Amino acid sequence: MLVAALRVKNEAWVIKYTLSALSEFVDKIVVVDDGSTDDTVQVCKSFPKVVEVCCKGLRDENLVDEAKDWNLMTELARKHGAEWILYTDADEMLEPAIKNFLRKLPELTQYNLIRFRKVSPWKRIDVFRTDKARFDHKAAETLNPIIVRAGCRIIWHDGRGNWIRKLAKRITRGERTLPSLGRGYPDGVGDKVLNVDDLVSVHFNHLSMERLIRKQVFYALVEKRMKPYRSRDEIVQWVSHGWSEEGITLEPIKPEWLWQDYVHLIDQHDGLKF
Repeated sequence: MLVAALRVKNEAWVIKYTLSALSEFVDKIVVVDDGSTDDTVQVCKSFPKVVEVCCKGLRDENLVDEAKDWNLMTELARKHGAEWILYTDADEMLEPAIKNFLRKLPELTQYNLIRFRKVSPWKRIDVFRTDKARFDHKAAETLNPIIVRAGCRIIWHDGRGNWIRKLAKRITRGERTLPSLGRGYPDGVGDKVLNVDDLVSVHFNHLSMERLIRKQVFYALVEKRMKPYRSRDEIVQWVSHGWSEEGITLEPIKPEWLWQDYVHLIDQHDGLKF
């Protein structure tokens, strides 16, 4: 059984596309909502394959712990009988060819983790950037979407080291443990990894510059709280890197990468002019 696990917050602009596509090839879907104020939760509950939505409610941004939420997603997926878990974000989706790939899943007994290439459309849905790895991730470099064998000792962590290293950072640089965004690869899967570069996930985060800027500014504020030693200029450079078009090169999105019956469900516009 393949169970999809998502962590969401205010994803109404894209979640109908994601859940419609997931419903085509997974057995069940579990969701951890991180305090949505739009109708994300209601939309999720309207899909028959969504078997559980865990609502954490509004909370202090200083207490965000993304890795902890992903461990909760693991618990929910196992609770509902997962043999494999597809960890994915609400604003990305594997291409329809995943349906054919999954027919081979029972034969892949030598692997615990499967990763896929991920591309990011830029401002419109028919082109993606190729000038930086962050916009065209090879499978070996992607954190999600990934498929993990549920029987592994899956433990997500924040990628910032063990408690000794965190304590040292706290003492020497004043670095905080929370809030914590981001994560490393889960412990427990070993080196039994399959990288699949000929199957693509499309990441829609860069369709809307308004959403992108809001998210990057949010991340910058969290980064400054976590790492107060970082200068203002460092933070500005870090956040602006996310929407810079310096050296930009574009290539067409292949139509077969998209679930064409559901593309109309994505809100692709924000009305901003640059």
